[in-house]
Amino acid sequence: MKISRILFTTLIALILGITSAVAQQSGFNLVVVGDPQPQTEEQITKLESELIPQIATIVDEYKATGYPTAILLTGDVVWDNMAFLPRVKADFEALGVPVYAVIGNHDHNRRHQRNQAKAERDYIATWGSRNQAFMLGETLFVTLDNIDYTSKNGYGLEVDLEQLIWLSEVMDNHADVEHVAVCMHAPATDRRTGEFMPYAKPIVRIIGDRKIDFITGHGHRHFTADHTPDIIEHSVAQVNGNLWYAPICSDGTPLGVFCIEERDGEWRWHHRILGKSAEEQLVAYPMGRVKEHEEYVVVKVVGWDEKWRLSWSENGIDMGAMEQIEILDPDYMYYVENEADYRKKYMRRLYRSARPHRHYYRCKPTSQNSEITITATDRFSREFSVKI
Repeated sequence: MKISRILFTTLIALILGITSAVAQQSGFNLVVVGDPQPQTEEQITKLESELIPQIATIVDEYKATGYPTAILLTGDVVWDNMAFLPRVKADFEALGVPVYAVIGNHDHNRRHQRNQAKAERDYIATWGSRNQAFMLGETLFVTLDNIDYTSKNGYGLEVDLEQLIWLSEVMDNHADVEHVAVCMHAPATDRRTGEFMPYAKPIVRIIGDRKIDFITGHGHRHFTADHTPDIIEHSVAQVNGNLWYAPICSDGTPLGVFCIEERDGEWRWHHRILGKSAEEQLVAYPMGRVKEHEEYVVVKVVGWDEKWRLSWSENGIDMGAMEQIEILDPDYMYYVENEADYRKKYMRRLYRSARPHRHYYRCKPTSQNSEITITATDRFSREFSVKI
């Protein structure tokens, strides 16, 4: 009788353990790497020796959660150096999780300008196909090639009919899926107007009334575009800064990756600064640090979007909301004006690529000796704070 009771208890424990394990797998972690783009041996060595080890730390943290973890490269896996394609793929696969990629303009072989099929041979030989469909958690991911290499002027942006037919077939084969992630290199959103680019519109029509998240790169800067409550684009900043020549992106996004976490069908995301914890989402500048705003404390929101809200307190007294401003990034401009080596090729691009951005806020303390606490809340009601 005692043995039977023990066996029964053991069986129940096993069943509960299996049930728990199955429930734990309802989700995923995705580490999105924006445009690695090595062109030279120096650059790919830096990718391997400095950036990937820090990405590996993030991947290992996610592995420990028990949820499936994967990596996505947003295109420009290399910078016109086709010989590096297998090496970069192997470098990321060495982290021990599935690795996916989309083809970028610099992943096309420039020797075959105006010949799409030949220009893509090296990429396809490495990655298998320009179009992939795979499930992570409850989300269907599809990869598309929106680089038209038949253009007379370098390349254009388009998703050809062959891919649209393929996408339609994938949707038919996954009729029960309610959430689709469309991964391609160039953004689906025109940042000047906030509207869809022409090649994105048929994609939206084919996917229909499902929830859609676009995941893109190409622009080397971070932005999030909320088209509707169910259609969002995440354009991921370049992991290496500005084309390897600046240790920060031109919009001020620190070197990092974009992390997406799905739990029970719901997504959350954030930009993860390499070498920092996920809690570090604010960069604060004391009074006197930011040009033309010397009387203010200024803060930069990493991975900013329109849903963020910021407030501040002075010496423990609530001072209300901070004022949003549009400025050139202080860290990027300091590098350009004081540290950049303009003897190197492309260096002058650093200055030209600087643009004002809106992920900055300011407040005006009564004294430089005041203790300032800044609190930021994102769209998921997560709070982050920094003191000055």
